[in-house]
Amino acid sequence: MFFQLIFLLSGIVKNMQEKGRFACPFRKKPHRISGAVRLRLTKFFIPFTMGPGGGEMHPGLNRYIQTLRMAAKEKENRSKPPIISSDIVQTADFVFSPLPYHGNDSGQLLLAKCKANRREQYLVKHAYSDCAANEFVYTKLTQAMGYQMPDAVLFQLSPGEKRSYFKTEYIIGEKYLNFTQRVHSAAQARECAENWKQFFSFQALYSITDEGDKLEVYLADDSQIYRVDTTDAFPLHNGHYDNVGTLMAYHFHQQRNMVSPLADISLFPVFRTEQCDRELEEIERLCPEGRTHYLEPFAKVQEISSEYIDNFLNVLCYIYPDCVGDFFKKYLEVLRHQCYEYWKEKR
Repeated sequence: MFFQLIFLLSGIVKNMQEKGRFACPFRKKPHRISGAVRLRLTKFFIPFTMGPGGGEMHPGLNRYIQTLRMAAKEKENRSKPPIISSDIVQTADFVFSPLPYHGNDSGQLLLAKCKANRREQYLVKHAYSDCAANEFVYTKLTQAMGYQMPDAVLFQLSPGEKRSYFKTEYIIGEKYLNFTQRVHSAAQARECAENWKQFFSFQALYSITDEGDKLEVYLADDSQIYRVDTTDAFPLHNGHYDNVGTLMAYHFHQQRNMVSPLADISLFPVFRTEQCDRELEEIERLCPEGRTHYLEPFAKVQEISSEYIDNFLNVLCYIYPDCVGDFFKKYLEVLRHQCYEYWKEKR
């Protein structure tokens, strides 16, 4: 009974963390809760302490739950062949150092340098469970359509890894690029970037994936603009991934099969066409030639092969529970269909 209670508490309060948010499993976006409510919850749930922005699981309990999640995931992977992919790297092969700034909603960022080749460097996110999955999927889709994003890899905690940098086992590294300025508009991009027309496509992808955070585009020293920081894309967020991981660990301990809590998430519609309509009208008013580039992703997403999608989701499911990959496969099928219908109407 005590073990079940610990799992219940961890699944509820873990979702508040430093962001000061409480995730409800029936909502896409997490609620922001007041300091008074956080304080009452924290006083009631003894295993948790107050962090800089809200309730936070006690570090010892957090590590314990993480150990159980990893054991459950290892068991789930036993029926699979060993992973051989350049998309997964081992933490033991890298040197990590904290960067002197935090990502807005990404926690403490790290710089990873490959021991064998110090020029191979990655910006690493690890503090929250949604960063790795959402940004990995977004990167794979965007690059397949020919748009610029930094290359992404998933870090797997190596056997015997004892460094205390990593708050979760869900770790993504994005190729470290030298960004020179943030780009806020297509007009600004036109003045400084060779691929400035991609700004319109970035706007479309932002709406297609129903992002709620700001659109972040940066100019690198290769005169290309890149889309970055896409954690807030897609229907799944920190609370969903925490809940799935905790449930998987609980069922592993109870030696039971888990029914995916993601199966009942509504996918209709995937994105809001009225928002796309407003953006398209604004683009036609300011820069008529941008219309073609805005609509381009709606067509290009149809050209991504099912085999390519299966391959990168298979990689993702060596780190995350398999039901996460099942969800994204279903989600992308619906998204591609809705994109096709919108493109057919607007082309």
